[in-house]
Amino acid sequence: MEIILLGFGWIVYFFIHSFLATNVVKLYVEKQIPGLFAYYRISYNLIAIAGLIPLIYGSIFLPDPLLFASTWLVLLGICLLLIGLVFLYLAFKTFDGAEFLGLKKEMKPELVFSGMYQYVRHPLYFATIILILGLFLLVPTQKMLLVLLISYGYILIGYRLEERKVVEVFGDKYLDYQKRVKAIIPRVY
Repeated sequence: MEIILLGFGWIVYFFIHSFLATNVVKLYVEKQIPGLFAYYRISYNLIAIAGLIPLIYGSIFLPDPLLFASTWLVLLGICLLLIGLVFLYLAFKTFDGAEFLGLKKEMKPELVFSGMYQYVRHPLYFATIILILGLFLLVPTQKMLLVLLISYGYILIGYRLEERKVVEVFGDKYLDYQKRVKAIIPRVY
């Protein structure tokens, strides 16, 4: 029962995360509560962090028997986890950190083709794929397998939702970029 609740929690988390990121919700808040709209980005990030902490804790630290045990897979997991963190850092380097976190007013969006974006259109998702695989190999439990499967499913849906938004903003310029650069995994997909 615990694993079902955890899986449901992850699904609800990803749904809320994507729902709050939609232009429809943002425009609604901007029109209905204009005074609070300046705090939308920071609120979005705080909600994301607040939702993520108990899910990560439940997925990694609550008791669950190992599916397998291998020193080599644990070492590979550590390596993948570190590589994923490096890729996350490289992807975030492209952004203005204060603006991304909501500590500074968002400027007009720019289309970025440099850094990780020259290899993959969604480097944050790419880094997350590697990071979550590393976590699973480090903590190979049913819960982490569930997290891996749900997260990968979300990434396949989430990147498409994000692509629609970006095409609305940048049009043909982004469509050309889609033809040149793979979506999630460099040179593969």
